[in-house]
Amino acid sequence: MVLKMADEEIRICLTGGATGGHFFPLVFISREIKRIAQARNLQVKIFYLGSKPFDENLLKKEEIEIYLLPEVKLRKYFSLQNFIDFLKLPFNFLLAFYYLFKFLPNIIFSKGGPGSLGVVLAGWFLGLPVVIHDSDALPGLTNKVSGFFAQKIFLAFAEATKYFPEKKVEVVGQPIDSYLINEPVTLEDYKRYGLDPYQKVILILGGSQGSQFLNDLVVESLPELLNLAQVVHLTGVKHFQDVYTYAQGILRTKNPEKIKNYHPFHFLPNEEIIYLMKLSDLIISRAGSSTIFEIAAVQRPSILIPIEERVAGKHQILNAQIYFQAGACLVLEEKNAKPHLLITAIKEIFQDPSLGQRLQEGAAKFAKLQAAQKIAEYLIRNINQ
Repeated sequence: MVLKMADEEIRICLTGGATGGHFFPLVFISREIKRIAQARNLQVKIFYLGSKPFDENLLKKEEIEIYLLPEVKLRKYFSLQNFIDFLKLPFNFLLAFYYLFKFLPNIIFSKGGPGSLGVVLAGWFLGLPVVIHDSDALPGLTNKVSGFFAQKIFLAFAEATKYFPEKKVEVVGQPIDSYLINEPVTLEDYKRYGLDPYQKVILILGGSQGSQFLNDLVVESLPELLNLAQVVHLTGVKHFQDVYTYAQGILRTKNPEKIKNYHPFHFLPNEEIIYLMKLSDLIISRAGSSTIFEIAAVQRPSILIPIEERVAGKHQILNAQIYFQAGACLVLEEKNAKPHLLITAIKEIFQDPSLGQRLQEGAAKFAKLQAAQKIAEYLIRNINQ
């Protein structure tokens, strides 16, 4: 196929970036698209069409234009909101149709989630090629529907293949910032976060919105946890003040000399989280796909605590089970995640070097660093002329 030359603009539409797990892969793929376009003397325009993105400022910084649609969420359970969203769906579709007809992108790439289905349907109706990616072992309902209209389906987990037409599927992993992951860390990076490079570091991640359950578990464990390592704790913006106050009260009473080793943050950019992962000796986290593939890429031992099925469905539980079966992590279910069991699991990893080594080796085997590059290559290679 002969690609467009530099004076002929390639237009790519991105959709489905309402949450962090959907949003950051779009950013990483767009960066790969631009690298490829520059290397091949191609002129490319990338725009975002969908529900309010997770970080509008970052898209603007990446020079990606934003066109917003009403959020329409497909739920598997009964809710009055389903009726409201059903009424919004025609407007979502018509507005998506208007923008796609106006800009006529050469190809549409969807990460799924709220607001993306109307874009996929409108694109298919206009005869535009649609490509999707699903992050989890159990695909979301939007992507299951979108799969019927897509010409190509990329997956993070092979276990999700059974939910889609097999001929369309390619398993590539979750798009991550592989360039940043490969950058070495220095003593200055430890100093930047107030960390001692000669003591162990535990990183606590509660997902892009934070996790009240994980925050409470960590704070209740802190007095003993800080006897084992320094702790960097991402609380989430809305939880930070409560967590900070709670932690200070507990530590002043039970382990005041270790307060300096507790480092809570309300929010950090993804780039800084990657650096902290590389500085860490152990990562304790929820089981979102992006986090799992980033942990695997930096090859760190981890303890995953997936969100309960009744709260967010089974996808995090299945993600964690698959990563555990790969020999890359330990898993604590929420119902069993008590301070003494968390401390026991941490001690098991720190006190048994062979276990830590096995977890690192399992992570290394599980890692897939080229997902963003493979998707970007496909999008450019399959541009309509």
